[in-house]
This record gives sequence, structure tokens and C-alpha cells, in this order.
Amino acid sequence: MTRIHPPRTGTPGRAAAPNGSSPAHALLPLPRRRGRPALLALAVAMVVLGVLGAAYLATSLGQTTPVIAVAREVPWGQQITAEDLVEARVSADPALDPIPFGDRDQVVGMVAATTLTPGSLLTREALTAQPLPPPGQQLVGIGVSTVQLPTTPLRPGDDVLLVPVIGSVGTGAATPVGTTGVVEATVVRSGSPGTDGLRVVDVLVDVADGPDVAARAAAGLVAIVVVAGE
Repeated sequence: MTRIHPPRTGTPGRAAAPNGSSPAHALLPLPRRRGRPALLALAVAMVVLGVLGAAYLATSLGQTTPVIAVAREVPWGQQITAEDLVEARVSADPALDPIPFGDRDQVVGMVAATTLTPGSLLTREALTAQPLPPPGQQLVGIGVSTVQLPTTPLRPGDDVLLVPVIGSVGTGAATPVGTTGVVEATVVRSGSPGTDGLRVVDVLVDVADGPDVAARAAAGLVAIVVVAGE
């Protein structure tokens, strides 16, 4: 018996594609990726710029400038000496405006406009050329015993009241005479207790009050009251 074969489909000489897909699609070559020279050049340029930027930043951070720093505390109103200053090196920073160390000779002899703390950078805003006492005021030294001032240390710039008292120093019988004659003053410096047990406090008072305060201070008839800060 003669067998009848079904007609063959597809292109002669080519095997049928698996999964029933078209042979034409299965044998198509994969698309080739085109090179992108512009993108490659841009990437290289960005890498180079990044390296150059990092190098510039490292160089800038490594560059420092000598400036003036405070070596020890300088109370408000005190004259600045060479021993109060020390050299420090800092990187350039727009937020900082320290005085160059080369201007140290110009700083020596000026007056601290605020209390200068050790380790801080010195700026021109912290200095004044006006020595104490300023115009319209007088500097008076007041000797007081432990019962005539608070136990809390007085600081330069503290606002105080000078209250007249009656009695004698050292007897413990000093008594305020009321608010009459009370004088407003500003502390400039508070010394250490002497051998007589008195502590001398330098204060600034108005010119009109200076002579009376000095006379009472010489007699030990002044008590110091600290005014609350604002």
C-alpha cells in the first residue's frame, strides 16, 4: 500500500522553530547596540572634574592663615598686653573675621570691650581704643568686708548699687541708711582679699557721684548690691 505524506510547510532546508514560533523570527539576528561616543566623553569629563574639584578642596582646606587668639582671660575694661595674645592658624571661612596675627602690635594696648575668654579668636568688635574711665565717669576703688558684698564673685561689667551704711568696718554692725545716696555703678575689677580682710572693688560711677563715693569708701561706709540682669 502506498502512503500519502502531507505537504511540508515552511521553507525547504530550514527546521521549524521550537514552540511553534515563526522560523523567520527565530533566525533574525539580535540588534547591535550602537556606540555612544558623546555620552562616554561626558562621563569621562565628569570624572575628571570630580577629581579636580576634590583636589582643589583638599588644597583649600590645607591652607591656613595666622590669626590672633586669646591666650588667657582678659576682663572687660582691661588693657591688652602681648602676653594675652597667641598665634592660631585657621582655614579661610566667611563666617569668621579674626584679626591677622601680623596686626598684633596694633592690638596691644587696646582695651577689651567685653570679657575675652582663652582660646577664642580675637575680633575688632571685642576691642575699643577708649581707656577707662570713659568721658563722664570716674573710676573709684571701694574696700569692702565680707559683710558688705555678696559671696557670689563680682564679674567685670556687673551692674551694682553702692549703698551708704553707718557703723565701722570689721565690727559686723554696718547698717544701711536707706535708699538715700544710693549710687549706680559698674564693676570693672574685683581684687583678692588683703591682709586686713578687705577686698577692693573698682567701679565706674558718674562724675557727679565720684567724690562722695570715694569719701564713703575711704571710711568703709559703702555696701555693694548686685542688680539683677535684664
